[in-house]
Amino acid sequence: MLVALALALALGGPVSTETCAPASRAAGLCSTTARLNDGRVDISAERRSDQRGGSNKRAESRHSAAEDQPAPECDNVLGRCGTYEVVLLRATMTDIASFAPSVSPATAEPAGVGIAGLPLNLVASTAMHTRSGELFDLPVTVRFRPVSYTFDHGDGTHHTTDTGGHTWTQLGLPQFTPTATSHTYRQPGTYTVRTTIHLTADIDYGNGWNPVEGLLAVPAGNTTVHIFQAHTALVEHTCLENPTGTGC
Repeated sequence: MLVALALALALGGPVSTETCAPASRAAGLCSTTARLNDGRVDISAERRSDQRGGSNKRAESRHSAAEDQPAPECDNVLGRCGTYEVVLLRATMTDIASFAPSVSPATAEPAGVGIAGLPLNLVASTAMHTRSGELFDLPVTVRFRPVSYTFDHGDGTHHTTDTGGHTWTQLGLPQFTPTATSHTYRQPGTYTVRTTIHLTADIDYGNGWNPVEGLLAVPAGNTTVHIFQAHTALVEHTCLENPTGTGC
């Protein structure tokens, strides 16, 4: 019952209360009210006065007796009158981390191999992800949306961008053209690229989407890239024409 009340308050809905215990209600001694004040719910009782004046002696006698007695306990949604602390249901990123999508490592083109001094294109892709389940013992739906991507290039540099990137083919560009997510390695070697995707989230308890504060960082796994040094030489024939020529 406390969870149901807390959910109603968290979602901004009304808090409903019932009337007093049957015996008290029959005597007309109290009624209950509930209100939310800075996370607290006050459940209070009040005596009812006879609205018909002094013409009804039985009512006057009943009212006088009630004034000498403490207000009866009320049979409301929390079980009795009083002041109760209410825990508001506010999901955090930690609460919903298990709902997050699994993300594939970034791809590096061309084919995970690059040339020192020329751009290597990195592409990390993820889409909006929606998943249903239970949270706080309640059915919920959580929605994630990517907002930024961080590429740790493995050479001491990193770059954060609002796009996961696109292939050169998708962009209609030739290979080794700089892109929003490309990186140029200065030295040959083998590097590990670590990609992290940052997601925003919304949660639906059944009455519409509510934003969850903060961002969730989801590691996308590691990508190994091999960078080679390119050497050029002036030759008379290509390697196809002269396979034994210089540099072939």
